[in-house]
Amino acid sequence: MSRPAVKRKLSCKSLHEKYQALKDLENGASNKTVAAKFSVPRNTISTWVKNKDKILKAYEEGNSPKTQKLRTSDHDQLDRALYKWFVGVRGQGIPVSGPIGKTKAAKYAEELGIHDFKGSDGWLDRWKSRHNVTFKTVCGEALSCTKEMTSAWDETTLPTILSQYELGDIYNADEFGLFYKALPNQSL
Repeated sequence: MSRPAVKRKLSCKSLHEKYQALKDLENGASNKTVAAKFSVPRNTISTWVKNKDKILKAYEEGNSPKTQKLRTSDHDQLDRALYKWFVGVRGQGIPVSGPIGKTKAAKYAEELGIHDFKGSDGWLDRWKSRHNVTFKTVCGEALSCTKEMTSAWDETTLPTILSQYELGDIYNADEFGLFYKALPNQSL
């Protein structure tokens, strides 16, 4: 009587682990050794070797090292254009929401002649995961106001106002709320 086959548990490895395995193979380690080190079957190592160019490219382009599956966009040019726009806009401190990103993607698709593009929520979620973009609360005041914007007020208006009060009646206030036409405080 033969023993029943033990079913192997599926284990998805991250992009970082795949990259390390390929580097070990380049350094002369055998497939068997690398397979044992990363607890995967040898045929998985063979698949990683077959897809070596994709794995190395994704890792070196800065994809999230936690990524387990290398999925690409159907429209790479659109994907890259939107990411370049996104990085530029966020670099200026402008908050970007999902609907703004989808609208901009649709505009780029039209400009690139992509007629079958649908900027759905699913597409946006996949785009965000491909580029490791998350939705977070924007905090900090670094980009809210420049020194040039306030210098005239600091030099003329503030001293005039303060001259009307005794030193004991002057208090420092860090912030006060004025939200008229305020930009959202969360962004991708």
